[in-house]
Amino acid sequence: MAIIQVQNLNYQYPNTDSKAINDVSFEIQEGDWVAIVGHNGSDKSTLAKLLIGLMSADSGDIIIDGQKLTSESVWQIREKIGMVFQNPDNQFVGATVADDVAFGMENRQVDRATMEARVDEALKQVDMSAYKDREPANLSGGQKQRVALAGVIAVAPKILIMDEANSMLDPRGRQEILETIKRLKDDLQLTVLSITHDIDEAANADRILVIDDGRFVDEADPSGIFSHGEQLIEMGLDVPFSEKLKQALAKRNVAVPQTYFNEGSLVDWLQTSRLNK
Repeated sequence: MAIIQVQNLNYQYPNTDSKAINDVSFEIQEGDWVAIVGHNGSDKSTLAKLLIGLMSADSGDIIIDGQKLTSESVWQIREKIGMVFQNPDNQFVGATVADDVAFGMENRQVDRATMEARVDEALKQVDMSAYKDREPANLSGGQKQRVALAGVIAVAPKILIMDEANSMLDPRGRQEILETIKRLKDDLQLTVLSITHDIDEAANADRILVIDDGRFVDEADPSGIFSHGEQLIEMGLDVPFSEKLKQALAKRNVAVPQTYFNEGSLVDWLQTSRLNK
């Protein structure tokens, strides 16, 4: 079942000459992880804001979990979606980590006992229980994103949208957050939409949609997308190191697998290939 349906969506900022979102259509099945990738300035974040009703499309339809997004339904739809933004500081409102995680539930008038139990469980899910009474401002970037995730988990959404959520983190912090998201997706049966220019983040998705100048220009699984390395680079994107290495080996007449390998699986293949010689 498609939990997100976007049909012929259009949006143009005032006083501009071209559309930021140009006749975009796609579907995301419940339980999938889909990445929307594009270079900086490709209006990926515009699409995210349209999906949660922070902006209104000029035309087209957005249907979330069978319900059309309108000015009347926007608050009901937002209860089904949790969103983590690029800068978690913009999401923090509580004096402590626990207060911040509880904020979304307070808006939904969840009773105190339930709220406290959910805060504890959400912080446990993201390995931040020890920081419950800390001030969010004093945390590292990765820890802040974990708290933002806990705030989302606590309100139990069906959909998690990550809008460039890892772009301000160092490589280790990005990897830790991605591992957390993968675990939460499986544990909580989440549908994940990752809006990013980080190819390594997109590699974790079941399917990748490539956006350029407001239009979707390609759609495939990671192996299908990353096989178009030169085209991605021309659009201001990159390909994972593992794919670059495969391409370099292929130019040296080494028979490499056509499937996508991350760095770990590529190392395993290289070791196996060496042993078989």
